[in-house]
Amino acid sequence: MPIETEWRDVDVVVVGSGGAGGAAAHAAAEAGASVLVVSKDPIGCSDTKISEGIIAVRGSGEDSDTEEALSENLRVAGDNLNDPAITEAFAEDTEAAYDWLRRQGLRPTIDDAKGTAKTLPIALGGHTHRRSIGHRNGGIAFGHAAWNAIIQGAGVDYLEDAWFLDAITLDGEDDGDGDGGPEVVGALIYDAARGRFVAVRTQAVVIASGGLNTLFFPKTDGMRGNTGDSFAVAARAGADLIDMEQLQFLPFCITYPPAYEGLLAGEPATAGFLGVLRDAHGKLILDGVMLRTRAECSAAIVRAVAAGKGTARGGCYLDLTANVKAPRSGPYFETFLFTAIPRVMATVRQAMGKKAAKCQESWEVRPGAHYMMGGVRVDADCVATTDDGRATVRGLFAAGQAMGGLFGSNRLGSTSLSEGAIFGRRAGLSAAAIRPSTASSENRQAAIERIRDGYASRLGRDGNESPSTLIRELQKECWERIGPARTRDGLEIMRARLASLRARAERATISTETLWNQTFIDHIELTNMLDAAEAMTLASIDRKESLGGHVRLDGRQASLLFDKPRSVVIRRGADGAWQVGHVAHPRTPLRQLLVYLYRDQMRKVKLRMIRLLPLALQDRILERRYIATMGRRDAPEATTEGASA
Repeated sequence: MPIETEWRDVDVVVVGSGGAGGAAAHAAAEAGASVLVVSKDPIGCSDTKISEGIIAVRGSGEDSDTEEALSENLRVAGDNLNDPAITEAFAEDTEAAYDWLRRQGLRPTIDDAKGTAKTLPIALGGHTHRRSIGHRNGGIAFGHAAWNAIIQGAGVDYLEDAWFLDAITLDGEDDGDGDGGPEVVGALIYDAARGRFVAVRTQAVVIASGGLNTLFFPKTDGMRGNTGDSFAVAARAGADLIDMEQLQFLPFCITYPPAYEGLLAGEPATAGFLGVLRDAHGKLILDGVMLRTRAECSAAIVRAVAAGKGTARGGCYLDLTANVKAPRSGPYFETFLFTAIPRVMATVRQAMGKKAAKCQESWEVRPGAHYMMGGVRVDADCVATTDDGRATVRGLFAAGQAMGGLFGSNRLGSTSLSEGAIFGRRAGLSAAAIRPSTASSENRQAAIERIRDGYASRLGRDGNESPSTLIRELQKECWERIGPARTRDGLEIMRARLASLRARAERATISTETLWNQTFIDHIELTNMLDAAEAMTLASIDRKESLGGHVRLDGRQASLLFDKPRSVVIRRGADGAWQVGHVAHPRTPLRQLLVYLYRDQMRKVKLRMIRLLPLALQDRILERRYIATMGRRDAPEATTEGASA
C-alpha cells in the first residue's frame, strides 16, 4: 500500500516538545518565524515533566553568587571538558530563563521572609552557593510551562505521535561569507497517528529530542522516547558529536522490585551530613556523600561491584541511618528530606517499606542511566559547529540534552531545567534568523523525495528478525559493555555486537501498514539507537582514562591538575564511516583551581570530623547547621505517611 505524503512549508522545525523544545518554538515564533513542533509523545510529556522540578538560578539563594562562580562550578565539576563560552552563556541567562518560565505559568514556593522564590536550604553537590529552587508540583509544573509555550504560542503548529526521520541537506553556494558547505533544505516526518509522511520544506531544524538513556532500559529513570534520535539525526546530517562517552548515571537508583527498578532514590546532597556508602558487607566505600558529585558516587558503587563487593543485584548500600539517630538534629534531617524530594521519598517508601523511608534501614541502590552530557557539538548560540567556529551544517541547531559542551564530564544537580530554557531560547532565536536556502526549489524537492522513498521502501520488508527483539538485545549489551563500568575488551566486543545487530536489522520484518506501524517505528528507533551506541562506544574506546561519567576499570583516573583537557569528537565521513577526532580546552587557571580544590577538601575534612565526634556534641553542631539554613520554624514534623500522599 503506497503511503501518502503531505507537503508543508515552514521556517523552523523543532524536534521535541520538552523544556528545550518548548522554549525554542516559542522564541522562534516570537521572532516572526513559522514553527512546526514534532513530538513522539503528547506535547510537553518529556524528561522535563518527570523531573524533580528543581532548577538552578544564579543569585536566588545568596547575594554573593556571581556569574563567574557558577561558570567556574560547571567547568571544575566537568573536568574542563566544557566550552567556556557555553558555561558563561548559561551563567548569564539563568535569571532571564527563569523569568520566562514563570511567564509560561511556572509557580515557585515563595519565601515569606524575602518575598522571593524559596531555594533549597543547602548547596547541591558541586555547587559552591545555594541556587537551586524547588517547585511543589515538581516537573509537572515545568512540563506544563513547555506545553503553554507551544500550544499558546502564536505561529506554532505541532504534530504529536510523530517521528522525525531526518534533516535533509544539500551543498549550498558560498556567497562570500565562507559558509558554503551543507545546509538544511527540508525535513521528513512519519505522522503515525494519520499514517502518512510529512515532507517539510524548511531552512532550519532545531534538535531538542532528548538523550539516549533508553539504550539502558530498564536501568534508567528517563522517558521511554529517549532513543538517541538527537545524535543519530544530527550525525547523519553532517554535524559533529562531542563527549559521547560522558553519560551521567544517577548513583542512587532503586534495584528492586522490578516495577521500581531504575527509579531515583535520592541525590548526593540529600544524603545529609552523615550519609555514607557501604558495600554488600557493610564496609565503608565513600564518606561525605553529601559533598560528592554524582560521578564520584556512581564510580564508587561500580568499582565496588566490579571488585565483587556488590549485592546480588549489582548495587551497594546508601546508609542514612546516622542522620536520624540524633534526637535534636534528626527531625531536621527528616524535614529536609521530605521537603527537598517528597516524590522520591514516596517512591522509596513504596519500594522499600516504612523503615527505609524513615532512614532506619540502608537502601540498596545502583547507578541508573540518566542524562547525556555529551551531544551535538554547538556554540553558545546552539549552532552546530566545528573546530574553526564555522557551522558544520547551516540551519542545524541543538538544545537541551541534544547538545554537548555545557557539562563536560559531570552535570551538577538542578541544571538541566535551566539548560533547556536557556539554550532552547537561544536555539530558537538563531533558527529564526537563518537566511533562506540557496538551493533551487527543484533540487530541494528532489532531495526530500529521495529520502522519503528510502524510508518508504522499508515498508513491507519480509525478513526473519523482529525490530523489538533486536532492541531488547541491544539494551542488554549496552548495560554490560557501555554502562557505568567499561573496559577495552568489553568495548571491542560491543563493536562486534553492534555490527552483528546492524546486519540483522537489515533482515527485520516490517509491516505494510501505514497507520501507526509499530514495526516501522521500532525499526526507526533501532537504527537511531545503533548509531548512538556506536558513537558512544567509539568515544569510550578513545578515552582510555576514567573521567566523570566514563569509568574505565582498566584505566587510570584522569587528573584535573595535570592532564590537559580534551574532548573526543565523533563524526560520519562522506562514506558513512565513523571518524574520531579531538578538541583541546583551556584549563581553569591554576590559582582558581587550587583555591576551589582546597575549599572542597576542607569541607569534606570538616564533615569527616563531625562523624567522629560523640553523639551529643555531634547532635548540637548539626542542629545549629540545620537551623542556620532552614530556620527553627521549619523544624518538622515530617512523616512518611505525608510523603506517600
